[in-house]
Amino acid sequence: MKRVLSLVSLVCFAAGLLGITSSAHAQPHLKLLRSYNISSIFDGSDGGCGDAAIDVAFDGANAYVAGFRSQSGSGPVGIVRINNLLARPSGTLNYGAGVTRIYSTAAPGVGRDTRILYYGGFLYAGFGLGHNANPDTKIIRMDTFGIVDEFWSGDGLLSLAELGVGRYDTIAVDPGYGGSGPRLAVGTLHLTTAQPIRNVSLATGMLVSSSNAIAPTYLRDITFAPNGDLYMYRASGDANDGIFKAVRTGLNTFANAVRIVPFDAGNFQECTVTYVPASLANPALGDFLVYNFRTPTSPPDPATFKLTFIDPSGREILQWDGSGTTADGLEVAKFGYNLINATYHITGDGRLLLFVVGGHTPGSPAGTIDRLDVLEVVLLNTVSGTVTLGDYGGDPAQIPVTFEIRNPGETTPVETHVVHPDSTGAYEFATSLSGTFDVSAKASHWLRQVIPGVNLTGSVTLNFSLVNGDIDGDNEVTLFDFGALVAAFGSMPGDSNWNPDADLDGDEEVTLFDFGVLVRNFGAIGDE
Repeated sequence: MKRVLSLVSLVCFAAGLLGITSSAHAQPHLKLLRSYNISSIFDGSDGGCGDAAIDVAFDGANAYVAGFRSQSGSGPVGIVRINNLLARPSGTLNYGAGVTRIYSTAAPGVGRDTRILYYGGFLYAGFGLGHNANPDTKIIRMDTFGIVDEFWSGDGLLSLAELGVGRYDTIAVDPGYGGSGPRLAVGTLHLTTAQPIRNVSLATGMLVSSSNAIAPTYLRDITFAPNGDLYMYRASGDANDGIFKAVRTGLNTFANAVRIVPFDAGNFQECTVTYVPASLANPALGDFLVYNFRTPTSPPDPATFKLTFIDPSGREILQWDGSGTTADGLEVAKFGYNLINATYHITGDGRLLLFVVGGHTPGSPAGTIDRLDVLEVVLLNTVSGTVTLGDYGGDPAQIPVTFEIRNPGETTPVETHVVHPDSTGAYEFATSLSGTFDVSAKASHWLRQVIPGVNLTGSVTLNFSLVNGDIDGDNEVTLFDFGALVAAFGSMPGDSNWNPDADLDGDEEVTLFDFGVLVRNFGAIGDE
């Protein structure tokens, strides 16, 4: 087993900077770009956007964050628009200077959901979802400045009666099947009977079709893969909760739903799941889903304060607990709540961004905040190969090798990885860097070797052969090394003059054999 001690490898960067635990086969790697405290906007007041933030949308430049009503009775909720989000430094966001409430309404309380999504220049929002025929429960379409399309669905409001349901619960964009084109999918909440997914025209708001009865009872959220496969989140009072997958078989048909992630969530908890087609940004990245997990305990189980990543088969890839340091230097703590949702955006130059929103309710643990985070998902490139430690008869696994990744022609490292090869000299480390770099290797009493112009894309194999004799570590074999060997000559471990770096051949004695190695390589100079 290779033992890797990497200063900025996946384990350190993810587990330390971003609070991530990942599986051995994880594909995505997360970089925390920005983090914003948006608590003042979701403070439950008449001028705010709700008791807590619950969903986020992004149009390529501006972010839209929606709130929900967690307390009993109807109350104020809304949508805040944050202009030019990616140009803003991390920190606290308040109303003003491009941070404005563009829509305000009332919604029924006691944990009824709000959903918002952006598609084709419009925002689609559902308020008070999961309630029944409350007059404040609605699905609407608006432009990106909050102006409601009053002709959508005839009067600007997609009602329960127009769908023929008693309670709708979630919305998503259905990409369609066989080139049919996208539609607005509405998932409905029913306590005893499986339900169809209702399909609504994005342009007109009219009901166009319904699927077979595929949605489980206690449905809480839905999301679609680009091929039309459906993923659903169930949260009930029984133990048969989790993430379900239904393979698309036709325009309005799905195969039987299969539970791919089993767990026991809390009854009617605000649970979310989002499909992220990461392969569209980078074919080497695998698609994944992200979801939150909530339990009915009060306060919630700390183990649920995270965003979980799974592949489309349900295998866990990694988890993010909310902690980390942003690219502009703000250190943020772990999530103090489990009301977490996410959306994605692929930029024009192919970067995959995740926008994560988390909200604290009046019942959340003290000190928690409403947050909006921006993450970048990148592919980890693997550098591996062998390191040959010249003139050495000991165990290479005992010798740490320092690898540096540098910009071409430069000597200052961009990343540094300290790796223990295995007993054969094989090594491996991971990096999120991509492009052309120089890569160097240096071990204690060996000279540095630089391999220039390495294209870090996917898996790269680099083999190094290091020259022995640099006892004083100045990257040259000189009289200073000869002096150090003479000072340690005849010593063994435990002796007062023992110097492990003078034991060039690794036999735990400083002898004439080590002198021979030094003489053979005398005058050699390592790469800068």
